[in-house]
This record gives sequence, C-alpha cells and structure tokens, in this order.
Amino acid sequence: MTYSRSLDGLRGLAILLVLFFHYEFVIGFGWVGVQLFFVLSGYLITSLLLKEKENPLGFYLKRFYWRRTLRIFPIYYLYIAFVAAVFIFKGIPEDFLDLLPFLATYTFNFYPLIGDYSYHDLFFTHFWSLSVEEQFYLMWPIVIYFCSRNQLKYILIAIICTAPLVRYLLAEVMLSNGYEASYTGQTVYRFTFGQWDGFAFGALIPIFSLHSVKWKTGWMLLATSVVLVILGLWTRNVLVASGLDSPWSAFGYQIGVMTNYQHVWTFTLWDFLFFLLLLHVVRRSIVTEKLFGNAFMVFVGKISYGLYVYHWFIMMAIFSYVMPRVGNEFIGLLLYLAATFGAAMLSYYLVEQRLLALKDRRYVKPT
Repeated sequence: MTYSRSLDGLRGLAILLVLFFHYEFVIGFGWVGVQLFFVLSGYLITSLLLKEKENPLGFYLKRFYWRRTLRIFPIYYLYIAFVAAVFIFKGIPEDFLDLLPFLATYTFNFYPLIGDYSYHDLFFTHFWSLSVEEQFYLMWPIVIYFCSRNQLKYILIAIICTAPLVRYLLAEVMLSNGYEASYTGQTVYRFTFGQWDGFAFGALIPIFSLHSVKWKTGWMLLATSVVLVILGLWTRNVLVASGLDSPWSAFGYQIGVMTNYQHVWTFTLWDFLFFLLLLHVVRRSIVTEKLFGNAFMVFVGKISYGLYVYHWFIMMAIFSYVMPRVGNEFIGLLLYLAATFGAAMLSYYLVEQRLLALKDRRYVKPT
C-alpha cells in the first residue's frame, strides 16, 4: 500500500459527516461517517499488517502497538483527564466513576449492556466507536499473523455474513429482557461484533487484491446508492405512517432505529457502499482524486482524530452557554465549527504531530 492523499480526504469526508450530524442533525444520516471510518480502518490496518507479517511475532506486535499507541492513546487519555478534573471541581458528569473503568479500557461500548446509560451524555457518547476500533486492533493482528491469505478470505466472508445475524439476535435478546426499542437500537448499533462487517469490507481489498481487479465499480457504486435511497425513503414513509418524526435530511436512516429491521441490514449496506467508494479511491480514479485529494479534504483528514475527540464536548458547551445568548442556530454552527477546528489544529500541531514523529524511533526493521 502506497500513501494516497485521497485516503486522507476520505477520512475528511467521514469526520465532516459526523460533525454535521451531531450538530442538530444538519445531515441527518451523517452518523454513517463512522461506518466509513470502520471500512477505511479495515483497509489501512490490514494492508499494513500484511506487509509486516514476515517479521517475528514479538517484533510484529510491538511495532504495531507502539505505532497505534502513539496515534490513539495520548489525546484520548488527555481528554479523559480533563473530564476527571471537571468531575472533581464540578461534580459532572455524575456517572463518571461508573464509566471510568470502561473508558480507561476501551470497553465503553459494552457499558449499556451492564448499566443504564443516557445516549445524550455530555462528554463521552461518541467514544463507543474508539472502543470498537481498539478491540479490532487487539484481535485482528493475531488473526492476520497466524492465518494464510486463503484462510483470511473465508474469515472475512464469515464476518460479513454473520454480523447482521449478531445484530438481530442481540436485539431479540434485549427486547425479550424488557429493554425499550430505542435503547436496544442504540446499543445494538454500538456492539463490537455487530460492527465488524465494516472492518471486513475494508480488509477485502488487500486480502483479495481487489485494487487490481477490473470491475465496473462506478456502476456498482451508483446502483448501491440508488438502492440505499429507495430503501431509505421506504423506511421514512413507514416511520411517518407510524407517527414518528423522520427529518428529510436523514433519508429514512436514523441512528438506532429498528423499523423494517434497519438494525440488521442498514449498516452492512452502507459499509458495502463505502467499500466501493474506497475501491475507487485506491485505484486513484480522476474523479476521486479531485474530490478527496484536494488540499482542504486532505487537511481535514489529517486533523480528523482531534475533530472527533473534541467536537462533542465543544458542541455541548455551545448549546449550554453560548446559544442561550446568541439564539441563532447558524451562528452557533459557525462557532461550533470554528472552535472544533481550532482545538483539533492545536492538538495536531502541538501534540499529535510530534508524537507521530516518534513512530520509527523504536521497533524499526533491520536493514
């Protein structure tokens, strides 16, 4: 795998979808940006691990986790330390001590199965996806190292086929145990093994060497988009007929909704769409190079991790302290974007970039 600016740009698209989703659902289906992150991670991590697996196991694992630690841990734990300080001085969030063991161990997405949780948490709601990613990083390097490429092909197909079944069964178990449908939908969405089909779709490209296969992916991408729109509008009509609110900006794809068994098929279909889009980017088509390889999208992609970590808290602060005084949602949106980008830029240039420069200071391949 060689570096492509468009891969950063694709990451930029993912974070922009999330940012505009969380701010008053400006893009009502923007939560799918997380699905794009998962597909992209599956591709990048698998490509990296395949290149590294000829090394001894100890070196292979140490090198991988050293690089992942420098990328993920510092600002994540810095943010948690900041919230700990807020808790000490302000007493909020009230459930911080209950959540801390799960946050500290990247198992936060399992907490709703153990204790009651509000999905409108002011500080941590978005950290479920980082937990899923870290759990993927914990298991996938071992699988890659000990399995042949043919075995990996079967494993990926099995993951893609079973993930919807996992989501269905978990939902049925939760509903039979008295959980409300809305809580169940949100929890199923965040369950690790129900989201691994996203990573698997991304991993298909290096495992099957699909970048060299001459598929007509443009038509497949268009057809999948049309299917998504049709199914989304159908689901929206069902929601509206049931008396439920369904904004047009969501196109029928509302997070955590279980109508028409959306919790079973929706994520896989979006993952497949992003798999096709990623395949276009990997092949460096003229269209994707212009869409995602431009300076703005690449810049957004480079600072995307900071944007993701900080945006939720900044948004809640603006809603709580700024909007009551400003009263204009558009001005609030501009302030939210400016503050989030400002924080992410400071984080990237003062902290992240310096840490990333250390990646090859240890566990360097012998020449």
